[in-house]
Amino acid sequence: MTDGPEAVNRFVPVRPACYHRPMKPLPALICLALMAACAPPPLYHKAGADPALAEARRTQCEVAALREVPRDIRTTYVPPRYMPAPFFDAHGHRWHGFVLLEPGRTESYDANAALRARVVDQCMAEAGFRPVRLPACPPDIPAPAPGAAQPPLGPASCARRTPEGGWQIVTPG
Repeated sequence: MTDGPEAVNRFVPVRPACYHRPMKPLPALICLALMAACAPPPLYHKAGADPALAEARRTQCEVAALREVPRDIRTTYVPPRYMPAPFFDAHGHRWHGFVLLEPGRTESYDANAALRARVVDQCMAEAGFRPVRLPACPPDIPAPAPGAAQPPLGPASCARRTPEGGWQIVTPG
């Protein structure tokens, strides 16, 4: 009498095979997020420019972009997600219900963020800086002197984290 999913004396719910499916890509996503956190962000480059001048110009461009393209915070509601599941009572009767997989939530985002980033890029381009994406420097490459001018870019150029938490462009050789 207790053999099979429709058994009379069975009151432990059967765990559906698809219940853990949303969790399988989670370890890969965590690894990807950790690797992305170690990569340098997009940097602005102009050969011979002082890094302090580049940072000051970027701040001016960000303030001007915020003035020209103000924040537009929008909120959306993401409904809850349910999954159908069989349940059994103490008398062995089977009935169908739903299991909550993910509760409903609200998400806020800035609808103008991408446009504001383009305005910052345009402002920096007008000042002679261009955005570059460089790999992180290996540990064996020596750090340049603090406040050294930005070197010309080459095939071996990379970005090194400064003690203050920023990034500095390095061209070995």
